[in-house]
Amino acid sequence: MDEDVAMMDVDGQETPTSTSNSQWVAPPASPQDLSSVWTAENSTQQRIIQFITRWPPSRTPFAYGPWIYASRGGMSEGIAGQDIPGLKAAFQALLGAGRVTVDTVDQISKTNNVVTGKWMIFEESPKIDMLWGKILHFVTVERKKGVVKVSTCKEGEKHVICIYVNDYTNKPEVDALRKGLRSLGVKWRIGFKTDAYTHLNIYKDNPWNLRPSRFQE
Repeated sequence: MDEDVAMMDVDGQETPTSTSNSQWVAPPASPQDLSSVWTAENSTQQRIIQFITRWPPSRTPFAYGPWIYASRGGMSEGIAGQDIPGLKAAFQALLGAGRVTVDTVDQISKTNNVVTGKWMIFEESPKIDMLWGKILHFVTVERKKGVVKVSTCKEGEKHVICIYVNDYTNKPEVDALRKGLRSLGVKWRIGFKTDAYTHLNIYKDNPWNLRPSRFQE
């Protein structure tokens, strides 16, 4: 999932050269501090407030790490058994045969069990902290499963929040998550990208004319 940083078009951009700016929160003791595991026992309003207060995306610089993570579980099914090398080898075969299409990429994704994916929400820094708090509460308390992450602050760029599903071919799951995001106020059009597309470097203006977002709603 860390490869998602590439889809933000941040390659080649400078990271903050200093973390002494008064707007930044104190640095983590280790990069792992930006990750959190949530359970039925610790998914409380108090802990959510503590976590977003400690790591508000708008005041956590990219230099600390590209992402702030939260895992509520339930993703092992989608991750277990993924064959990334097999996916890439199958994609090379498609390239050789000139058969790169949405359907053929879907087929090799399913064959190699690389079917996780995420809805992606882009937002400006002044609005990101409140939206992140709502989505963190939704995943940990209401949905009670899943992985969600938000990008840290990089000057001149929007933040992105990624909310994952186990299997993008399970359209009811994909649609249910989108419905939940609408209930939080995310009513504008957003894109859903498969992890397979990320692993295969299928981004904007790719040579196969594939839309980077598998779904847009």
